[in-house]
Amino acid sequence: MAAREDSRHGEGAGGGDDAGPDHGRWQPPAGERPRVRGAFDELEPGPLRDELAGAKSASQPLAAPDPAEPPARLARLQFTGEGAEYFRIWVVNTLLTLATLGVYSAWAKVRKTRYFWQNTRLEGYAFDFHGRPKAVLIGRVIALALLAGYSLAFEFSSRAGLAMIAVLCVVGPWLFARAQRFKLANTSWRGLRFGFSGGTAEAYRIALPPMAIWFSGTVAAVVADRRAALATLAGVVAVALVPWMHHRLKAWQHARATYGDRNFAFLPATAGFYRVYFVAGALLLGAGVGVALAGVVAFGALLGAVFGRGESAAAAGVGFLVSLALFLVAALAAWPYFAARLQAIVWSHTRAGDVRFATAIAPWPLGKLVAKNVLLTLATAGLYWPFASVALARYRIECMRAESDEPLVALAESTLRGTQDASGDAAADAFGVDIGL
Repeated sequence: MAAREDSRHGEGAGGGDDAGPDHGRWQPPAGERPRVRGAFDELEPGPLRDELAGAKSASQPLAAPDPAEPPARLARLQFTGEGAEYFRIWVVNTLLTLATLGVYSAWAKVRKTRYFWQNTRLEGYAFDFHGRPKAVLIGRVIALALLAGYSLAFEFSSRAGLAMIAVLCVVGPWLFARAQRFKLANTSWRGLRFGFSGGTAEAYRIALPPMAIWFSGTVAAVVADRRAALATLAGVVAVALVPWMHHRLKAWQHARATYGDRNFAFLPATAGFYRVYFVAGALLLGAGVGVALAGVVAFGALLGAVFGRGESAAAAGVGFLVSLALFLVAALAAWPYFAARLQAIVWSHTRAGDVRFATAIAPWPLGKLVAKNVLLTLATAGLYWPFASVALARYRIECMRAESDEPLVALAESTLRGTQDASGDAAADAFGVDIGL
């Protein structure tokens, strides 16, 4: 013990000076920057001190804490599906759907959804889909019955049509909520299912106004009885509110999604929706003007050929082909822009606790991919369709990003299961109505 005390004296900063409040304590070697004394300095140098202080070794000074926040972790989704593999599933699904007059389409839907989810991976772990085909079939039968009823009701009488619109407004929000619950509660990652917390009362509060606005033009046309101005005004208002309606439904979908005990959230983005709709509408309007001009030229050439003014019928055919090409090009430009920009807005405004989402999808790469898929599908009489589906899914999925301060795997492990298992089983009885919103 005496030797240890002598050793400490020999290592002091003041050589043999024993006076002062630090007499008998360890002092840093000469030339080394003194450290601020902490609670761990009272411990003898050794493994315990190193472990508690978090130092790498007793001879190394403790690093100053970094005031900057740790960098966020960026996780990317990966799609492992192959066109040739999905082609076999697609062929079987198509043949059995035709052989059963559409009944097998519910089983085909589940097989397709399960294939694409099981080939989507996040940090190495695949998603899964647990939906039951019978639930999808029941939902589709109800949806087809409502669609047929609405299509044929006005053939009988105006009152029957208005009654059918009332039925759709009563049943529609309930079916919409059930569809979201079915889709999310039957989707899982790392064995834990997603969920949808939106209730029936909230479904009517969110979905009923858009439905009423959408049908307002038809109702006004029937009630006004030949007052075209009123019906036109209602139709214009409904079209002008389409971005608002779309945003309202999409925000509810994302804001009420859950993963275990974690709730999603959606930041308002109405202005972004209107901007995307405006640009896409302008592209389609430009396409319409181009088609109209090409049609006028083709019609003039056709009249010249008929009345012998020197123009040939071939000029009319060329004009028609030009107008058709303009329309296809504009349509292929409008849809990729609409899909890419809207997907970017939706996911950049979606949160799941501390997890933030984004997508690198862009209109030009998506447009080139869509054009390639359309040309090859037409050239192969539709046989390239499954390959096109896989290529499109790979691009859209692998553009997705999830950013968090902690690894997503750790977040998933800390997420409580709660009642997700029970809700997942109950979701098998929900209607699997496919609503493309």
